[in-house]
Amino acid sequence: MRYGRPLFVALLISMLLSSCAPKRSEVLLDTKVTDAATVMTLVQEHQNKLQSMVGRGTVTFESPEISGTATFEVALRKPDSLLVTFEGPFGIDLGTLFISREKYLMYNSLENKVVTGVPSAAAIRSIIPFDLTLDQVVEAFSGSFPIPSDSQALRTYSIDDDMFLLSFGCESRTCRFWIDNRYLLVKKYEVRDERDELIMDAVASSFAEDEMSSAPRHIRIRFPVQGRQVFVNYSSITLNDPNPSFAYSIPSNARTTTR
Repeated sequence: MRYGRPLFVALLISMLLSSCAPKRSEVLLDTKVTDAATVMTLVQEHQNKLQSMVGRGTVTFESPEISGTATFEVALRKPDSLLVTFEGPFGIDLGTLFISREKYLMYNSLENKVVTGVPSAAAIRSIIPFDLTLDQVVEAFSGSFPIPSDSQALRTYSIDDDMFLLSFGCESRTCRFWIDNRYLLVKKYEVRDERDELIMDAVASSFAEDEMSSAPRHIRIRFPVQGRQVFVNYSSITLNDPNPSFAYSIPSNARTTTR
């Protein structure tokens, strides 16, 4: 009995500390209580907490020119460093993709061919059958879709499908972001042109978490007009790995093209 009071006090302190700790569920799904500026700030802060990641999974491409699925391993450091190695059935090496601000490299092991150069939008389109920028390629593997920081570009703010919906003017286009109020991440993203035709959309789901951040295990990006889409599915993922490796090797006899 003499230990009852200290034990009770310890439990009470623990409960009080727990009740003071911030919870994602405290971000109320109510536009009258939680304004758009608060949502934008919280999402940006949460996205900034994810600095790096390593993982393994499968990626599936579907386009008029090429379709297929490959196993991959990825090392990523935001905002602009990405290394992906691809394998086919039975562990057959298919190739390597490395991208940074200064350089991109795509190695096709089946053809023993390297394409390298400065990562302009045109250069990336020449090696990936999708209209993606360097930032969007990194976003595709991290499932992170940054919202605009300019509040003046905000057009509408509402609740849709149990998520915050923010709509922005993106030059002549409209960008819409559906924000999960628990994870404070973009679960759905779409871009429409001035005629309200869907140009691109992306969906993220099944989130992995650590103490600081979270990231989706499943990402789908679609270009409906072009008939193109890509699925990224992680079987394992480590967030904020302190030392992601970007080391890769290319055979010395590989044919090299610089663009």
